[in-house]
Amino acid sequence: MIKKINNIQILLNPWINNIPQKKICNITQYSSKIKSGDLFILLHKKKNTKKNHILKALKNKANVILYETEKNKHGLCISTQFNTLIIYFKKLSYYIHQIYERFFNKPQKKIKLIGVIGTYGKTTVANLIAQWEKLINKKVGIIKNLENTVNTCTQSNDDNINYKNSVQKKLYNLVKKKIDITIIEMSYHVLMQKQMSNLKFESIICTNLTINLIDGQKNMFQQEKIKFSFLKKNAIKNIILNGDENITSNWIHKFKNKNVISVTIFKKNNVFHTKFWINVINIIYSTSRTKIFFNSSWGSGKLYSLLLGNFNITNILLAMTSMLLLKYSINVLIQSSKFLQPVRRKMEKIQINQSPLFVINNVHLPQILYRALYSLTYYNCKKIWCILGYEEITNISTRKIIGNIIEKFSDFIVFINTHPQDKQEKLILHDILNECNKKNKFFIFYNIKQAIQFVFSQTNKYDIILVSEQEKKVKKIIKYINIISKNSSINI
Repeated sequence: MIKKINNIQILLNPWINNIPQKKICNITQYSSKIKSGDLFILLHKKKNTKKNHILKALKNKANVILYETEKNKHGLCISTQFNTLIIYFKKLSYYIHQIYERFFNKPQKKIKLIGVIGTYGKTTVANLIAQWEKLINKKVGIIKNLENTVNTCTQSNDDNINYKNSVQKKLYNLVKKKIDITIIEMSYHVLMQKQMSNLKFESIICTNLTINLIDGQKNMFQQEKIKFSFLKKNAIKNIILNGDENITSNWIHKFKNKNVISVTIFKKNNVFHTKFWINVINIIYSTSRTKIFFNSSWGSGKLYSLLLGNFNITNILLAMTSMLLLKYSINVLIQSSKFLQPVRRKMEKIQINQSPLFVINNVHLPQILYRALYSLTYYNCKKIWCILGYEEITNISTRKIIGNIIEKFSDFIVFINTHPQDKQEKLILHDILNECNKKNKFFIFYNIKQAIQFVFSQTNKYDIILVSEQEKKVKKIIKYINIISKNSSINI
């Protein structure tokens, strides 16, 4: 059983060796959430808030306050009348990850880590690995939402960088549950904050490095640099790259002393001449079950996928590669692939009785909308419809891009405007439609039920309807899909 290091003298020994012993129960950076016996870490704050945080920590009976300073007070320890130690620590922000790691007694010693990075697809790949592990009767953990943000809420004085979502704390809790394999989703911001710099990874999967139109080209170069640096400098046994993308394919031979695996669905067998590789040789697309024929350094085979989209074929192969590197049998993975389910709200499928196929993909950034609609053109369907949410599309150039995408890849588009008097919504709709030539392709409804009834009246089981809406509308759309489908089956 792993135990925390609950003595401040032992915890800070690598950096400070002249402080007394003092028991600590937990670490927190929220002065409002301190409990008796806790270690409160106080990073740089505005001068007028420092006193408030310290007073709150004293009031809540923190045993130790670790206080960041740039002055020559490092290691200076002040004892207060409330029996709380205040310890000055120079450049505390730089060492905070190591302090968390020591406090939780290096939980990674008892767990294998698979990291997932990339612009899109991280959640799907992590979910697929977890599903596969469960199908093979193995326990697995998933860690996500690690981004540390600056809290600017006026109701809270906790305006420092927040390490509430420390990866070490999450790993510690997983080890307690006797989980020995964990997948970590890592955004660009998490890598930038260097939360992962002390961890050792069995594998890192890079899904893609697509330019995000919202972040812009300049920021994309910065993200590429951060991700490449992370892969090159950190302790990573295997690097699994999507070889179909230009950026990642250029990386394949740049990692010395790393085992690089290429995964491709559009290129020839082992075009990069890596030791380990997977390459798709044929795909038979079907909305019910797609067949994926592949060659690999582990052997050849045929996977069955319930997931839609060629990007999800890549995601499945990336996930399978990480499993093969953990020494799972390729035959077992092939047999169990037919049970892998789409991730909720990410090309999630709904088809009841003889209804058309509804595909829920409720994030509608231009790149994701393009990937979703374009991928549906691979399937044998009569018409592609799109129910598009637009309220959050505030950028004018983004509206123009979305207008072009939906006109090119959809046969018909439905907008649901539940606030017809809202001038901003009217303006957004106008900007989207202004880029479209065939106005008869577009339908605007002011009621969700009427919109779904109309879609049912105009479609059949051979059509696909992509739903790219806000979650609150998606729930109502699914409700009416169920009601209308049920009524239709009764009428039959």
